[in-house]
Amino acid sequence: MQTKKTALLLGSTGLTGSCVLELLLHSEEYQKIIIYVRKSTGFNHPKLIEKLFDFDNCLESVEANDVFCCLGTTIKKAKTKEAFKKVDLEYPVKIAQIQFKAGSTKFMVVSAMGADKNSSIFYSRTKGEMEDQLQKIGYSSLAVFRPSFIAGERKEKRMGESIGIWLFKIISPLLIGPLRKYQSVSAHSIALAMIHEANGENKGTSVLLSDEIKKYK
Repeated sequence: MQTKKTALLLGSTGLTGSCVLELLLHSEEYQKIIIYVRKSTGFNHPKLIEKLFDFDNCLESVEANDVFCCLGTTIKKAKTKEAFKKVDLEYPVKIAQIQFKAGSTKFMVVSAMGADKNSSIFYSRTKGEMEDQLQKIGYSSLAVFRPSFIAGERKEKRMGESIGIWLFKIISPLLIGPLRKYQSVSAHSIALAMIHEANGENKGTSVLLSDEIKKYK
């Protein structure tokens, strides 16, 4: 009988991370889910272990088979490019390095469509640099998810995002053929795809775009 696994989840309070957490807690593949949080969520579950974590001084590791990284912010929220890079590049890479040394073998990470370390666009370049650095660590399986617009009920309501959601609902059905990768994708689908990859047999680096992620419903 196969031993059930332990998962480490980063970004559990965000849109995609909260979906991943819910699925992990109900998954028969995992006996323990560890989440890193800056402050307690107040949520309790028999499989859940909540650890208060200082992301700026991350030196601690945990025993976890699979790492799910849903960390991410916006430049508007972060206020500076430097602060944005901390959340979207430095934190994921540093924790990935620490967990690899601690024995974790699979790393699933939410990136973004257009991620390219050579891009002239700061956001895309940062995501590309993150992917590039993660690939150099040595995980037996690295799954990168590059969604276009992520759809779902966000805790923070912003006018710009509300308009974006409305536009994508109209435009997405028109994006067919080679344009399918630009379709919006639900946070739930991303979460399902991440868990599927974590429990699959893929080795090396896998990159899934929106049209591939949308297959998971």
